[in-house]
Amino acid sequence: MYGFVNYALELLVVKTFGDETWEKIKKSADVNMEGQFLVRQIYEDEITYNLIAAAVELLQIPATAILELFGKMFFEFCQDSGYDKILQVLGATPRDFLQNLDALHDHLGTLYPGMRAPSFRCTERPEDGALVLHYYSDRPGLEHIVIGIVKTVASKLHGTEVEIEILKTKDECDHVQFLITETSGPGRVPMPEIAEIETLSLEPKVSPATFCRVFPFHIMFDRGLRIVQTGTTIARVVPKTCSGECLVTDILDTVRPHLELSFENILSHINTVYVLQTRPGVMHVPVLEEYSSLRLKGQMLYVPESDLVIFLCYPSVMNLDDLTRRGLYISDIPIHDATRDLVLMSEQFEADYKLTRNLELLTDKLQQTYRELEGEKQKTDRLLYSVLPISVANELRHQRPVPARRYDCVTLLFSGIVGFSTYCASNTDSGGAMKIVQMLNQLYTAFDVLTDPKKNPNIYKVETVGDKYMAVSGLPEPCASHARGIARLALDMMYRVKEVQVDGEPVLDGFLLYYTENHHWHPLRRGRYRGHRPPDAKILSVW
Repeated sequence: MYGFVNYALELLVVKTFGDETWEKIKKSADVNMEGQFLVRQIYEDEITYNLIAAAVELLQIPATAILELFGKMFFEFCQDSGYDKILQVLGATPRDFLQNLDALHDHLGTLYPGMRAPSFRCTERPEDGALVLHYYSDRPGLEHIVIGIVKTVASKLHGTEVEIEILKTKDECDHVQFLITETSGPGRVPMPEIAEIETLSLEPKVSPATFCRVFPFHIMFDRGLRIVQTGTTIARVVPKTCSGECLVTDILDTVRPHLELSFENILSHINTVYVLQTRPGVMHVPVLEEYSSLRLKGQMLYVPESDLVIFLCYPSVMNLDDLTRRGLYISDIPIHDATRDLVLMSEQFEADYKLTRNLELLTDKLQQTYRELEGEKQKTDRLLYSVLPISVANELRHQRPVPARRYDCVTLLFSGIVGFSTYCASNTDSGGAMKIVQMLNQLYTAFDVLTDPKKNPNIYKVETVGDKYMAVSGLPEPCASHARGIARLALDMMYRVKEVQVDGEPVLDGFLLYYTENHHWHPLRRGRYRGHRPPDAKILSVW
């Protein structure tokens, strides 16, 4: 399934319930991807089904309601994606729109490689002429999307409100049938009757040979589906049609619409676009087996004078390569036929499509790179704020200089473990070294909680060296209660150290705390120091 289907579902959830809900739905559906779905990339159908199931579970909304909302959003997405004009010209009424909907899907199927588009056909209920829409799809359970799309199309494009009822499900037959009733709007416009044109002469004005050259892609057959006439190109690539006893069903299979190919069915769907494909082995052209079939797309016309049906068609190919691989050439297509222009333009469209898809992939990679860059930037910021005071880190983060400042009065705290050097000397093996590391990690992790700037903004942890832990209050932001803050920190540290044990023994007895206020010494300066340390200055750290 192409990514624009999943992207429309994403738009529905994000616009209605928010980004956070969509992320929860993706997580519940095991969709591990960042960013949006790529519109022109094919994804597994299972992803779409999982997303819908997760949305039903998390939003507590019935699946039928979500699918109808999805159908409405999908139509709006198609409008915003540049298909609004195509949708508007499909028909002046909902009935006309639906009758041409299958042709649109067949056209999209040729534009988007690998697209498994659904198929539609319209009939009338015999008793009242009500519109019955037949929906064919190999993806079960999505019929309520069609209901949402049809209701939105009727309302927004034609100003008509419709009621849609499911007449038959796929369990009852091979497809889903909808009964569509207009509840408000202009109603059905009767077609004007055209008077019969008087025949000027009964003599043929165009010979069959000339007609076959003018329309090289046509097949004429009777009520028994026996082919009585074909165009020159059809006769060349499928010579069996010239045998006089060949039936249409002997050489062609129906692709669209989904119905049994019979004279009566054709007459009842005479206004439908037909797509027929040659059966394996009927084409007599030197081509590879994978290109040995030809799709013919066109219109069925009833000829009352001879009680025949003529299928006026053209080869449905994607580009020039697709044409030549099937043994055909541009010269096989009449000059007056617009198929020539379509085949030539398809070359440009295919190039534009590849360019757009590559651009979409590149954009997605750039977005992914940007997200990774933002993640690394956040890690850098966390590291910066973990080793420097917030005020200093803010200045450095904005690439501003941090000038030196003078502090008249601050309080410092130093802590250490009594006999730490002796303890390390007695534990020189790998097991003892790991024991020391674990002890220090437990001890200073507990202390770091106490000096967390979010919990204790007036205390700043300067550094740890070996078993020494150093903290300060009164800088970099001046604080009048710096001595009280350090004293409370010391008491809290003595309490927390009880939780740390070495060889089953607490380290409290061997733990030494001491603090001092530097106004008993010299005024303290914070900043960068160059050269030799003066004998009467106390330098805390280098920022």
